[in-house]
Amino acid sequence: MDRRLVLELLPGAAFLLGHAIGGLLWAAATAVVATALAVGMRWRWDGSVPWLAVSTLVLALILTAFGIVLNDETFVLIRPTVGALAFAGILAVGALARPSLLQRTLGYVLQIEPSGWHVLHAAWIAIMLLSAGANEVARRALTTDHWAIYNVLSDPVLFGLIWIATRVVAEYYWIEEGKA
Repeated sequence: MDRRLVLELLPGAAFLLGHAIGGLLWAAATAVVATALAVGMRWRWDGSVPWLAVSTLVLALILTAFGIVLNDETFVLIRPTVGALAFAGILAVGALARPSLLQRTLGYVLQIEPSGWHVLHAAWIAIMLLSAGANEVARRALTTDHWAIYNVLSDPVLFGLIWIATRVVAEYYWIEEGKA
């Protein structure tokens, strides 16, 4: 198994283990530690910092700290919602930049028409809003134990949706060689 894949799975596994040992606040704390370890290992291996993972770590650290200090699991339960909404907001602002945020980030691998970048931003924003809404429904409708499992399983689904949306947009708006 690829070592980077193991690092991607580490926080989710730590979350489930922490939840089994001591509940939701333990789960969040162990996931924060595992994420910090994963970021550190990626930095050591690649010599660069994975900024999305760092931003996730900072958000999780802040909300987990509030949850522990106030002894309130709600901060852990809303982290996916807050993260998805923050990412949607960043994408919305980034869509206004020239070149757009996604074009700056993915432009080296995706050669798509300018209108395609707008569509890609809209698709990613829609997915983030869907993710935030799904978490809100899940945290209200599920028990804490079931929500913990949902939380771990929802991330691969979210990444899959982003991958599919990116693939569909890229195929539709791809710039053929010689046309650029």
